[in-house]
Amino acid sequence: MASLSDQIDRLSRVTKDIKSTASATAASDLPSLFTHALLDSHISDLIRDIDTSELGLFRLQTPANDEPSLARTEFTPATPLRKQAARREQQKGDLEPEIYAQAARKYVEQYDFIRPMPRARDQILSILKRLEDVRARIKSLSTSLEQVPAPDKAPPTKVRVEEEERRIKDLQSRLEELSKEKECLDKRPSSSTSQKNEIQFTEAQNDASPKLPSSHHEDKFWTSPGGPARALRFSDNLLDEEVSIGDISTGSFGTPQPPSLKPTNLFGIGKSFLPDDDEPTIVHHKPLFGAEPSGNEKVEKEDGKEDLLEEKPAPSPVLDRPPSSPSPPAVPLPPSPKASNSGEITDTPKPGRPRKIRVNIEVERIISKILSTVSDVVAMPPSPSVQEAIEHLERLSAQTPQAESPLTSASSISGEGNQGPTFQQIQTAFLLTTLLSSSPHYSMPLNQVKENLTSKAKTSGVSVAGQGVTRVLFQCVAKRLLKIDRGGREQVVKFDI
Repeated sequence: MASLSDQIDRLSRVTKDIKSTASATAASDLPSLFTHALLDSHISDLIRDIDTSELGLFRLQTPANDEPSLARTEFTPATPLRKQAARREQQKGDLEPEIYAQAARKYVEQYDFIRPMPRARDQILSILKRLEDVRARIKSLSTSLEQVPAPDKAPPTKVRVEEEERRIKDLQSRLEELSKEKECLDKRPSSSTSQKNEIQFTEAQNDASPKLPSSHHEDKFWTSPGGPARALRFSDNLLDEEVSIGDISTGSFGTPQPPSLKPTNLFGIGKSFLPDDDEPTIVHHKPLFGAEPSGNEKVEKEDGKEDLLEEKPAPSPVLDRPPSSPSPPAVPLPPSPKASNSGEITDTPKPGRPRKIRVNIEVERIISKILSTVSDVVAMPPSPSVQEAIEHLERLSAQTPQAESPLTSASSISGEGNQGPTFQQIQTAFLLTTLLSSSPHYSMPLNQVKENLTSKAKTSGVSVAGQGVTRVLFQCVAKRLLKIDRGGREQVVKFDI
């Protein structure tokens, strides 16, 4: 504890300091600024109403509720899960921006003699001008908005909810009605309905179909069990196939054929299948299954009117002459022994008959490629048209080769000599016409091409073992006229265009 003498010394020092300070202050005759402002100023300068420009400098915050109330205390966690978005709302009692701008201008002018601020003054004036323009713009927009008619107000939420509930009730009632109808239909016996529908369908079918005469043989035919259907598969050489015209699996299912029918005079010259005059041609057939024709199956002709009453399953009449509508085959083949015995004439292509190869843009491109690659091999005439080139290839493929030696074969490939067409020329023309006939893609599998060339060599009377049927194919591939596509499941021969 400090002694009494120490405290006395401290008190004396403080007293001396106060005395020196008071003497220094009393020595000046001029009053201080605060004293001068307080004593010499007019009372109206000290006590007056606040100016509007000074409202931005002071703000008095009063509590909303003076009475004490319990409030919930919220503690912010150390690491909030989500940052709350700052909401900047205009507090109640905020002043207009013009007031702040006017207050700033006033105090800049008041303290201009202490520190001039010309740039701040210019900024304040520009802000005041912009505020005037914005106020005028807001006023004009408000006026135009008042003139626009107000749109129809949407119904309140309560009304819309009531409408939805009413609609749901209607749908539920409709669903109940449909469920009751379904239950009633399920309870009905299904046998009577199916029988009734079957009877109606049978009656309608009987009314729609005409009444045709029937016989015991026809009923026996339709009620007899049938064997499995057999599909004919033809190769490119039609001479190797024998078609049984009496086989009902290849004909119409409504016209059974007798098994002993012979295809005699199939393409011979005889009576025409279609009569030239208006009088109908009566064709007599043997009765089916060895039965004698009944009275209803005989032909009756009275007073120029003929009633032909025959049973429906009748054999097809014999063709008297070949029809002119089908197009000739691209590769004419020599007649078979059966056809030669019956006097059949070999069908050779004629210029006036319709051709199987149709000329289009792709065929023109193919013919152009043929003329630029193998025109010397097939002895193509100079500057032929597309149709002339096709006719030349067809005529060449239909000819028969002459006996040739290796020397003549080599000369024929080079296009020299005036002899007849060689085996290689005919095979080349045959290959090209076969591919041209395979529209629309003008391509063929490689195995089928080999089979066709082998069949053509056999029909031409040339030994296949000594010639090599695929030689012409690979010659065309070497000249880039053809190509073998090996991208799919099988190799395909097509034109390289």
